[in-house]
Amino acid sequence: MSPLQQKIASCIDYPKKLSLVDKHFDKNNEILSTIVSYAIKKYDIKDYELKLVEEQATATKRYNYFRVVESLCHYARDWPVAPSEEVTPLLEYIKQQCKGLDNDKTVAIVPGSGLGKVSHTLAELNFSSVHAVEFSWLMVLMNEFVYLKQENNRILNVYPYLHTYSNHLTVEDQLRPVEISHSITKPPNLLIHNADFTKFKPQEHLRPTENPENLVFVTCFFLDTAENLIEYLQAINKISSSFKGTKKWINLGPLKYGTAAKIEVSNMELKTLVKGMGWDFVDEQDPKLLGYLTDKKGLWQGYYNITMWSAVKK
Repeated sequence: MSPLQQKIASCIDYPKKLSLVDKHFDKNNEILSTIVSYAIKKYDIKDYELKLVEEQATATKRYNYFRVVESLCHYARDWPVAPSEEVTPLLEYIKQQCKGLDNDKTVAIVPGSGLGKVSHTLAELNFSSVHAVEFSWLMVLMNEFVYLKQENNRILNVYPYLHTYSNHLTVEDQLRPVEISHSITKPPNLLIHNADFTKFKPQEHLRPTENPENLVFVTCFFLDTAENLIEYLQAINKISSSFKGTKKWINLGPLKYGTAAKIEVSNMELKTLVKGMGWDFVDEQDPKLLGYLTDKKGLWQGYYNITMWSAVKK
């Protein structure tokens, strides 16, 4: 800006705002740096491997900053100390649909488990084992971080609204933190896998004493992430075929296709496909308007009209 324009803007002390934002960036970076240190130690990542990844990112100019920022927002969505308006309705439906299952003889699988709130909640229902299957290493590491024990750090502040300057009523809104739960005790029956769920074989991950008969499959904000939806449906059927007892599928989410989808179906078409692959619908709710990574104080807010249904295998 010209000197005159800078002088006009001086009445709002814009440089002070930028300085405050930078200080809060540092607070988010503390969390990210801890996750990096944890990952390097747990997975024995060598210096040359880090350098190689850095060189590849520089060469391809693919830094994925957006994914990191989005993951910080997911902390505020999945793990807030206060009840989450976006996630609580999903968890309530899942728990309702799990009633009547023989939990100690049932395996639960959550593909696209993200930061793990759904899989954690299922594990608290005392299923034989719960398998959180997530393709993204970033999401896996951020999920594992929730369970990382840090003394006197059971609550952390994350600043999810910091990384955009658009659509804020006040500077304070942009800078405000969300308290997230941390150093949580990981349920012993919860297993987190970095894997492609279409190739996932739950029997390879069961404990020697575990002999489950039943399966509950929970797809939450997941089906529309498929490049090939039919492949997802086939994978669900293949995994289900290895269980002899009750097989239940609980699905929640919108149909906002991405990832160069090869097929994009309506909800009615999806139901026809699911029925055609041997599933009977036992419950279906009317679409429910639900926020997704939305700043409730912002001038722009994002909502999906999500479907919620459950089905059992014939």
